[in-house]
Amino acid sequence: MSEITTADSVRFHRPRSISGVELVSVCYRNRSFPEHSHAEYVFGAVMTGAETLTVAGRAHRVDAGSVLRLHPDEAHANATIGPDALRYHVLYLREDVLRPYADRDSVVLCFPTSVSGDATLFQAVCVAHASLSSNAAGRLEQESALGALVQACISETPGAWSTTGLSPARPNRIEDAKAYINANYAEGFGLQELARLTGLSIFHFTRCFKKAVGLSPLAYRNQRRVHEARARLLDGQPISQVALDVGYADQSHLTRQFQRIVGSSPRRYAQQ
Repeated sequence: MSEITTADSVRFHRPRSISGVELVSVCYRNRSFPEHSHAEYVFGAVMTGAETLTVAGRAHRVDAGSVLRLHPDEAHANATIGPDALRYHVLYLREDVLRPYADRDSVVLCFPTSVSGDATLFQAVCVAHASLSSNAAGRLEQESALGALVQACISETPGAWSTTGLSPARPNRIEDAKAYINANYAEGFGLQELARLTGLSIFHFTRCFKKAVGLSPLAYRNQRRVHEARARLLDGQPISQVALDVGYADQSHLTRQFQRIVGSSPRRYAQQ
């Protein structure tokens, strides 16, 4: 393990043999992230320090030796706590990456809680992160580590594979607004257009959207822009052009949002 320094640091890695996987290793002091979400499953093993993780209005303490786990699109906020540097390893795993490890095609992986102190699960997250981060590990080793991670989830929570989905069904009209944002995230639409799609007043629309999605329409739009920016940056597109293409006035606006959500500048993210 590398020595912890007082400066914040973040490292990204994407295995060459398995798509849909992104790995992050961070060291933070006095760092917080506003409410946001990720399109992938999130597994994080805290090595040192501690943080608060707020999900659905409930704050959880995540100490060293604990695992945080989140469903795709599950809104959350987090912040470091205590005097020690927070160091943790995170795996972002697309749903289709984990699906082959299910015993049926029609199920999804569900967690009863956002934080686990299970030692076996903690070890499985650490091993999977190390294996998937290693250029020397073969596909068999990496896929075996993913399988062990899923098995650890099932062993801790027998019913983790569920046919009920990740969350209660959202009203179709909120889904229509969400789909509109997904398709037009780079455009300059406002709440009036989104509310008109649903047949609700702006007041009721914003309340319903937040309740269904976990983020405000603005936060979800920004999240969608940053998600698209990540993909374009990894394709090697210039940061200034990416900023314009995803709807920001200039590179500095993209950088501010990118830093808040990803924890890294667009340039640093693209270089790793």
